Amino acid sequence: MIHLEVNKKSICENPRNPCAIKMKHFKSTIILLTGIIFIALSSMAQVNFDNDWTLRKEMLVFSNPENKSVQANIYQNDKNIRLTFVLSENSNAKSVKCKLSFDPVYFFVVGMPVLVNDKAKEKKEIDYVFKNERVIFDEVIVDKHLKYIEFGVASRKLKNLGTLTAEEKVKQARTIRRIKQQLDSWSPLAENQIIAQPCLRPIISHGGYAVDGVKKAVIWANDTKLTGKFELIDALNNVQHPAPQPVVYTGNLIETGNHIWGGNNYIADFSDFKKEGLYFVRLKINETKEISDSYVFPIKNEIYLDLATKAAKWFYYQRCGTEVPGFHKACHTEDAIIKNDGTKVDVTGGWHDAGDYGKWMWGGSMGLFGLTTFQNDFGEELKDSLENMPRYINEIAWEAKYFCKTYWDGEFHPGFTPDFENVCVWIGVPENEPPRVVSEKECIENNYGIIKGDAICFPGMVLAKAGRLLLPYDKELAEKCLATAKDVYEVVSKTKTSNLYYKESGLLQINLEFYQIYKDEKYIKDAEKRVNNILELQDKDGRFYTDNSKTSKTNRVGMHLPALYEFVKQHPESNLVPEIKEAFKLWADYNMQFANLSSFGQIGGTAKDGSIRNIEPHTNNGKVGNTAWALATTAILLEDTKYLEAAENQIQWVVGFNPADISMMAGLGKGPGCGHHRYSFTEGGRNGIVPGGVMIGINPGNGGLLELGDITKNFIIAEVPIDYPIFDTGTWGWTYAYKTSEYACSKNGIFLLGVSQITKALRMLK
Repeated sequence: MIHLEVNKKSICENPRNPCAIKMKHFKSTIILLTGIIFIALSSMAQVNFDNDWTLRKEMLVFSNPENKSVQANIYQNDKNIRLTFVLSENSNAKSVKCKLSFDPVYFFVVGMPVLVNDKAKEKKEIDYVFKNERVIFDEVIVDKHLKYIEFGVASRKLKNLGTLTAEEKVKQARTIRRIKQQLDSWSPLAENQIIAQPCLRPIISHGGYAVDGVKKAVIWANDTKLTGKFELIDALNNVQHPAPQPVVYTGNLIETGNHIWGGNNYIADFSDFKKEGLYFVRLKINETKEISDSYVFPIKNEIYLDLATKAAKWFYYQRCGTEVPGFHKACHTEDAIIKNDGTKVDVTGGWHDAGDYGKWMWGGSMGLFGLTTFQNDFGEELKDSLENMPRYINEIAWEAKYFCKTYWDGEFHPGFTPDFENVCVWIGVPENEPPRVVSEKECIENNYGIIKGDAICFPGMVLAKAGRLLLPYDKELAEKCLATAKDVYEVVSKTKTSNLYYKESGLLQINLEFYQIYKDEKYIKDAEKRVNNILELQDKDGRFYTDNSKTSKTNRVGMHLPALYEFVKQHPESNLVPEIKEAFKLWADYNMQFANLSSFGQIGGTAKDGSIRNIEPHTNNGKVGNTAWALATTAILLEDTKYLEAAENQIQWVVGFNPADISMMAGLGKGPGCGHHRYSFTEGGRNGIVPGGVMIGINPGNGGLLELGDITKNFIIAEVPIDYPIFDTGTWGWTYAYKTSEYACSKNGIFLLGVSQITKALRMLK
């Protein structure tokens, strides 16, 4: 490294120029970037634009070739940056041509930068390249008149990453890995087919099937018409020829038509086979020998309860503040928030929310909602224990204690990062991350998650549920949970908004919990009011308006349908029950119109332009699990198995019965081989598997460039047709593709709801 020090005098300030320049001492640094020498410039071109522009002294500007007379600075005004530059008055040159560059750190450039010359009153676009961690502007003319390059920026802290196009992200990528369309196959493809298999292999539910449930395999024939049958083979016996093959079932292939996934589609339906065991599907067809048996799968009673147990046990691996054997040592033992009065609040504990080490309130709330529901429905038959307490009560207590620590003055304060520019900056083992201490002011100003306003109803509601369950085991913690829930109830009851997701649904469920505990009729009266408020928001097509303005509708399950169902469970004789059942039927029938878009039976949807999509844009396994829960609930309320079969298809999609032919539940069936979880950098998690974790899910292609992550500027991308099922399978262990492969408390909580409700529906209806 070469260091240069040059002293300069102030150059004259032009009183007519609003951009007055001040010169100071500076130090320049020379660095080498792939054969190009860039000189760190002085920060002497300091400009008084106005009070909204802040000098970013830590963001140095560099030049190539070296010219010690060039001074430059970076200024920021919210979502805009100006790179100012000028030649020193003492320079012998009238102008110089050079490259100017700077390290944007966490910023992305948005749009095309504009070069502004105030003196000449000129503006023109100027392009850039991103290389070796720097935004580089080529062939910039620097003279003795101040100029600047202005451009928009995006970052997580600015909360505008969504304004970036995929092309802008890729242009500023550190690394790029491309997911390629799968078209190599055993026969010519059908017209308009967008995905194929290398050989003819039945696609099954890797997670298995319920004895009394729907059991199907999908066969993709490309442009070929198949003749023949399928067999179900008992995998627990000798399947090696010349031994007699243990065929337990034979059926005809059912042609279902042509589809963009696989061309000519066929279904092997063996739903009427009802014997427990381990099996695989074998094709006996005439058209080709390029055939492979399906993967092996179980048929089992209570298989959905088994899946629920796997999903519930996953939360233990997410524990923060303690050792998790096999994955990490005690971590983040100094998490704290400094209150405005200087008090230091311990916010250790809780769960790592997802594939990062954050402790978000929404994801944790959804995890608690899934666990408390699971415990309510199956607690008496679940005999597992942990630390002298029922296992899932113990797990609920771990997260609930953290929630209580973070609540005061009507707001939750999630404490897990001092770096709001990139809260997920740490990639490595959690015990080595530096202490995470943040001020109360920063926490609230940056507003990461559901921490204030009506949104506090969600964590408040799950604390009410947790408090009731904890009363027999930990009265002190139970009372803290209930006291927090009461305060949330009082705060939100006084707001004048009518928010479907948080306020109406949250207050309804808090009412129902409090009535079970305190038997006060006021909670029932308010609960009935909330039920009516929710029902009034349903449109005749089955979807719900999100608030009283009735300007936006949603077909998502949200929290309103679970709240209505909870009311029915606790008050089956209420005169509101028939209206609630009708509301579920309307909602379910709206969604069932998208249930037969493919042979897999997944619920599709519409794009913004109204076109029908096999995979609704921006969907994920959260929506899939929620839909499974709501369809199973409709089956229970209406005693109609068609909704139950549709619910099973949604869960089977998650565990392998999908066009990507992968299980998205870690450790179950054939997985993708990689995951977005920082445990991939621990000894126990190097394979990317955290057992029982549910990944975010399949992303649909959009017909153009799509990026799957990550904001660290290491991008996984795909350029594939609309509805192509994208999932990253291109590496081992860690992947940056969080949009398909990240684990999350919310996804496990929602999956838990779905499989639990299907278990109840099967017991009732089959």
